[in-house]
Amino acid sequence: MSLANAAARGSGVTLLSQAMRVILQFASTVILARLLVPGDFGLVAMAAAVVSIAEVIRDFGLSSAAIQSKTLSSDERTNLFWANTGLGLACAVAAVLASPLIVLLYGDERLSTIVYALSVSFVVSGLNTQFKADLTRSMRFTALATIDVVCVTLGIVAGIVGALFGLGYWAIILQQLTTTVVSFLLCAIASRWRPGLPKRHVSIRRFMRFGGGLLGTQAISYITKNVDSISIGIVWGAGPLGLYDRAYQLLMTPLNQINAPMTRVALPVLSRIQEDTERYQRYLLKAQLVGAYVTASVFAVSAGLAVPLVAVLFGERWAAVAPIFAVLAVGGMFRAIAQISYWMYLSLGLTGAQLRMFLAVRPIMVLIMLAGVPFGPVGVAAGSTIAYALHWAVSLWRVGAVSGVPTGPLFGNALRIVGVISLPCGLAAWSATFLAVGPVLQLLIGGGFAVGYVLLAVALVPFVRRDAAVILTFLRRMVSRRKGKR
Repeated sequence: MSLANAAARGSGVTLLSQAMRVILQFASTVILARLLVPGDFGLVAMAAAVVSIAEVIRDFGLSSAAIQSKTLSSDERTNLFWANTGLGLACAVAAVLASPLIVLLYGDERLSTIVYALSVSFVVSGLNTQFKADLTRSMRFTALATIDVVCVTLGIVAGIVGALFGLGYWAIILQQLTTTVVSFLLCAIASRWRPGLPKRHVSIRRFMRFGGGLLGTQAISYITKNVDSISIGIVWGAGPLGLYDRAYQLLMTPLNQINAPMTRVALPVLSRIQEDTERYQRYLLKAQLVGAYVTASVFAVSAGLAVPLVAVLFGERWAAVAPIFAVLAVGGMFRAIAQISYWMYLSLGLTGAQLRMFLAVRPIMVLIMLAGVPFGPVGVAAGSTIAYALHWAVSLWRVGAVSGVPTGPLFGNALRIVGVISLPCGLAAWSATFLAVGPVLQLLIGGGFAVGYVLLAVALVPFVRRDAAVILTFLRRMVSRRKGKR
C-alpha cells in the first residue's frame, strides 16, 4: 500500500474509532454529571492538575522518539522499555511523597488518598509506553483503534458502576485506572515485540536527546494547560473548579480524541517524507483541512449552542457551565488549527527549537490566564482563549523560520477557512438560541442552520468547493481497499 493510501486508511480507522470514543466519553460525561456533584469532579481535578506532570516525565518524549526515528533495533526498543518503566515507577514514588504538599496547597485531607490511587497509573503507563509506540511505528492503526475503544468502554462502565454504588469521586478514579490497565494489557498482547533484559552495551542516548527536548516542551505545555485548574482550585475552591472542569472536559473530549490519534497517524507518515519539502508541505496542507474545516467548525458551532448543549447534557443544575464552555470553545478553534505546527516540530526532529519557542511564549500565556482569575472561571476561560490564539500564531511562524518549510500558505488557509466557514457556522447556530423552543430543538435547528450555511458556501465559494473535493477524495481513500502508488 502506498504511503498516501496508508495515511488515508489509518486516518479513516482512527477517526472512526475516535468518533466512537467521543460518543462514549460524552455518554460518560452526561451520566456521571447526573450521578455526582461538582465537588467530586473538583477534588479529582485538584489532584490531577498537580500530579499529572508525572505523566509527562514518565514518557520523557521516548514514545515519539521511537516513532520518529528512521531506524530502531530490538535492543534499543528494549532499553527504551526499561527506561520508561523506571521513569513510571520513579514518578509514582515522587507523587506519593508530594501528597502532603498537595494537601497543604488546597487544604483538603482527602487529596492524599486520591494521589496514592492516581500514582498507580504512572507505573502502568510506563510499562505500556513502548508497546503502544511499537504499534504506532508499525502503522497498526486498526489494532490501536480497537484497543482505544475497548479500554475506554470498560473504564466508563467501571466509573458508572462505581457512581451507582455511591463511591462518589472514587468512581472517577476507578474509571481512569481501569482505562489505563486495560490499555496496557491489550497493547502488550497486540504487539509482536517482547522486551528482553536491559542491554548495557546498547546506547539510547540519541533517543534521550530527542526526548529531552520534547520533555521540556511537554512540561511547559503541562504547566500552561493546568495553571487554570490549579489557580481556580486554590482561589475559588472545589465547587467552581468542578464547573470549570466539566466545561474543560466537554472541550477536550473531542479535541483529544481527534488531535492525539491524528498525531499518531501523521507523525510516522510525515517523518518518512521529511526530506522531500514539496511533498511534505502538500501533505500538511491536506491535513490542515481536517483541523480547520471540521474540528474548528465543530467548536464554533458548540460555542454558539453552549446554553442548550449544557442543558441537554448535564441538566439545569449545571447551567453555570455554559458561559465557561462557550468561551473555552472559541479557544478550542485555535487549539485545533495549532496541531499542524506541533506535527512539524516532531516529524522534523526540531524538539529543541520547539522548546526554545515554548520558553518564550508559554510564560506569557500563563500570565494572561492568571489575569482572569479574579473574574472567576469565566475570566480564566477568556484568558485561556486569548493565550492559545497567541500560541497558534507564534508557533506556526516560528516553525517555518527554523525548518525552512514555508508556512505562509498554512496561515492563509487557516484564516480563510475559519473566517469564511467556522465563524459564520457558529453565528448561524447561535441564532437558533433566540427561538422560543426547547433546548433539544434549539440544538437541532442550530445544527441545521450551520449545515445549510456550509452547503451554501460549497455551492458559491470556489476555494471551499475545491477543498471539499480534496476532502471527499481523502474520505474515499479512507474506505477504499485498493492498493496503488502515488
